[in-house]
Amino acid sequence: MPAFGTTSQARLNTCDERLGRLFAEVVRGFDCAILEGHRSQAAQDEYYRTGRSRLPWPKGKHCATPSLAVDAAPYLGGKASFEHAHCLFFGGYVLGVAAQLGIPLRWGGDWDGDREAMTDQDFQDLLHFELVD
Repeated sequence: MPAFGTTSQARLNTCDERLGRLFAEVVRGFDCAILEGHRSQAAQDEYYRTGRSRLPWPKGKHCATPSLAVDAAPYLGGKASFEHAHCLFFGGYVLGVAAQLGIPLRWGGDWDGDREAMTDQDFQDLLHFELVD
């Protein structure tokens, strides 16, 4: 059974416990890597400046302590995959597990949650998952 490595687990530990529970269950059925949990002000400022984030510090959910967002990627062939199709499949899997656990989640591939992933939005963040208030 897949399990998180030390780095992924340390990143996940910076997140809200609901994200920890969710991804502990996700990794049991779909190997993945945690790319980022809590984000520093310097990192958020850089992501905002370069367009990787649309929110300035401290408005992004990654900026909260503990983080209310996590970036995760499917882990295939011994490494994190950023292939479009892999990320779409993984996003759907994570949303399904979140629904089973009763954890309200928004995915960066379908910001408005209408299941028309990527056809009705102009900002894609297929690796981003955040808790819904």
